[in-house]
Amino acid sequence: MPDNKHIGEELQELIQLCRDGQEGYRAGAEHARDPELRHLLNEVSLERAKFAGDLESEAVRWGKPDVDRSGTALGAVHRGWANLKSALGGGDDAILSSVETGDEAARKRYDEAICDAEMPDAIVGILRNQAQAMVGTLDRIRALRRKRAA
Repeated sequence: MPDNKHIGEELQELIQLCRDGQEGYRAGAEHARDPELRHLLNEVSLERAKFAGDLESEAVRWGKPDVDRSGTALGAVHRGWANLKSALGGGDDAILSSVETGDEAARKRYDEAICDAEMPDAIVGILRNQAQAMVGTLDRIRALRRKRAA
C-alpha cells in the first residue's frame, strides 16, 4: 500500500520547485532585454505554473489538502542573486545562466522522485513528462547561450 504521507511530501517539494521556476522565469522575463528571450521566459513561466497545478491536484488526490503553493526560501535567494547580477551588467547572459542553473537542479530532483520506488506509476508518468519538458527547455536555453556567444 502506498505511503500517502511520503507521496504528499515528495509532491510538495516538487510543487515548490515548480513555483520557484515559475517565479524565476517570470522575474527573468521582466529583466530580459531581448524580446525573443523575454517571450521564451514568459512561456516557460506559464508552463511551470501548469506543472505546479498538475502536481497540486495529485497531492490533493493523495490526501494532502493543505498544499503549500509558495516556492522555497532558497529559490527566492537564487532569484534575488540573479536579479542583482542582471542589474550589475550581466544582462540577458546572467538571466540565461540563472535559469539554466535552477532548471538543472529541478531536473535532478525530478530524477530522484521518478526513481522513488514508493511513487505511484501515474505520478511517475506525470513527472517523466514534466522532466522531459525541462530537458527541452534546458536545450533551448543552452542553444540561446551558444547563439549569443557566437
